[in-house]
Amino acid sequence: MRGPYSDYAAPPVYVYPDRPKPGVHFSRTELVQLGVAILALSAAFTILYVRSDLLLFGQNPAFFLAIYFPASLLAVGTGVGLHEIMHKVVAQRYGLWAEFRYNLRGLAFAFIFAAAIGFLYGAPGATWISGAVTKEQNGRISAAGPVTNLVISAVLYAGFLALMPRASSFGGLLVVLYLIQAASVNAFLAGFNMIPVMPLDGAKVWAWNKAAYLGIAAIALALIYVTVFRQG
Repeated sequence: MRGPYSDYAAPPVYVYPDRPKPGVHFSRTELVQLGVAILALSAAFTILYVRSDLLLFGQNPAFFLAIYFPASLLAVGTGVGLHEIMHKVVAQRYGLWAEFRYNLRGLAFAFIFAAAIGFLYGAPGATWISGAVTKEQNGRISAAGPVTNLVISAVLYAGFLALMPRASSFGGLLVVLYLIQAASVNAFLAGFNMIPVMPLDGAKVWAWNKAAYLGIAAIALALIYVTVFRQG
């Protein structure tokens, strides 16, 4: 409760995180929360696979999960984990405090949506940043996540194209499945995050540099086409 106004009242005290040390640093809390978010979202992603092939899952659940959970983990670990880490890396290079924090409600909704309607609502959390930041710095920090997704998607898709013609064994086919799945998820996440609506990255990139926004968005759409729709 706020006390009565007084001309002699002391100003409020604000507590900020300690000034970060040079370099990239992860706290134990951050690593735990990032790990929980990746594992939980990977499990929700696996539920989508289960819904898409209930017959195979019913015949051999252990075999099914042994194949599809790693695929989900690779897609989420690169698509979400590295995306958030790169936000942090760029922010800390500007001397800002930056740590990932999960969103338990968003993770719970991921399970509910995946199980109930077969749609993954992914809001696992975000990288929180503290400190004085310019519009350019904020734009670059925001662009770091989607750009990382695009680089990962392009590299994985190139690996898929190189290995697909020679994939004849079960192991080879499994590898190319993992590659194209992770490539498509990264491309989709980049495109989704570039929607210019707050609090998505695209709104902050658009406010900073519209040419950079259009370039990133165009590459994201191209990769979505070749990794999602063309493969379908």
